[in-house]
Amino acid sequence: MFRFTKSLLTSALIGALSITAGFAAPTLKANVTVHSKVVTVGDMFDDAGMLAEEGLFRAPAPGTVGAVTLPSIKLAAQRVGIDSFDAQGITHVRVERPGIAIDNQFLSQIFGQEAAARGQLLDHQEAQFAPFGSYEAIYADPAASSPATLLDFTFEPQTGRVAARLALAGHTNPIRVNGRLEILEPAAHLGRTMVKGEIIDISDIEFKSVPVRFSKTQGDLRLEDLVGKSLTRAVRGGSMIKISDLSDPVIIDRNELVTLFYQHGPLKLTVKGQALHAATEGQLVTVLNLMSKKPVQGFAAAAGTVLITNDPTRIASR
Repeated sequence: MFRFTKSLLTSALIGALSITAGFAAPTLKANVTVHSKVVTVGDMFDDAGMLAEEGLFRAPAPGTVGAVTLPSIKLAAQRVGIDSFDAQGITHVRVERPGIAIDNQFLSQIFGQEAAARGQLLDHQEAQFAPFGSYEAIYADPAASSPATLLDFTFEPQTGRVAARLALAGHTNPIRVNGRLEILEPAAHLGRTMVKGEIIDISDIEFKSVPVRFSKTQGDLRLEDLVGKSLTRAVRGGSMIKISDLSDPVIIDRNELVTLFYQHGPLKLTVKGQALHAATEGQLVTVLNLMSKKPVQGFAAAAGTVLITNDPTRIASR
């Protein structure tokens, strides 16, 4: 009997403690981060219980921070049925609402997408926006499916001028933006300083984005158009390569001793000669036959080798 009564008392005590714990007073937070237009009880308090989804205040604008005083919190809490809470000595609560920055980078992206949809931006190009005058970034609601929507967009590719009107999530009024949209595309640059006559290797080339108005001076250069070419002038590292900077490498120098070579079927003739001018691969070059002391012409086939394609008597004459 005694043991049974003791067991009942223990169970009752545990139940009472559970009920007390279940109705523990909410605890105020010192710092709150919200992602919607309304600050709820669950945002503001720990142990908010069944009132967690009840709204207390309007949240600050996206990308901004606000402070709520303790008296204001008490008044708002009483309105939703919270008569007491543990303030933990807090006098102000910092409320932050994150946002997506509608800055130059964001505008460059959204303007570039619109220009591409209109055929004014190619696949290998990108857009870079710069506002006229000062522009301070505005923040849009990150919870929205679309942070910003273009309402109007005017772009003049010849001048780069752009004017746009955008609706921002979390803001009532649209914003207007004016500036310049620069179209960029990759252009070949030298990764190191090179002197005149040096041969360009693939490791010497790096591609950087530059305005199209500058890249046009380079010409339509592909990687295969650069590798193996010779520089016509000294070029500093980091400089953009121009088509006028390139030439085929010289494989035979002026006054260089070369081998004249002629082959027709089983007939092969070779003789020494002296190049009368420099030549690149495949270029016609005049060579003095050192045996006959007569000039002959052939094509520069390789370093130190000239291929004679006709008139074998000229090469073989004594």
